Amino acid sequence: MASGTKFAGGDVSRRRPTGVHPWRVVIVVSGIALVVSLFVVLGYNSDTTDQGRQGVTADVRQVRPAPGSIATPQADVEVRLRSGLTGVLVLNGTRLPEDQLVIDNATSTITFRPAEGKDVERLAAGRNDLVVLYWSQTEPEPPPGERGNFGWSFQVGA
Repeated sequence: MASGTKFAGGDVSRRRPTGVHPWRVVIVVSGIALVVSLFVVLGYNSDTTDQGRQGVTADVRQVRPAPGSIATPQADVEVRLRSGLTGVLVLNGTRLPEDQLVIDNATSTITFRPAEGKDVERLAAGRNDLVVLYWSQTEPEPPPGERGNFGWSFQVGA
């Protein structure tokens, strides 16, 4: 065949080589690796648990049920405070009696479990508002304006 012979695809002498440019492969593979790495890092660092979405303060470490979550009527209510703090719970505007709370000063945890014979036998269906009033374990309970507080709401299914 002579140079410049025409075929169906055009002039043979002007055809590009069919090989892939090596830099094109490197760029595509690097881009894919970058996207995969981003998904892995974001997936590993994301916290979608109820505890991760709480937005608690420096003094209030954890609350349960979590803000905005759905609980059962017999669910425990629990607050974990910063070490050295104690407090009481106010449920739907009513302060729960301290003798019905489990206050663990070693872990700074306050727990209430609804049960028969207690002021609250079941959590009310619908929205429930909870506030923890807290202060130092080494001090007596201060007046209302001088103690810390943290409030949140959760839903209770029927």
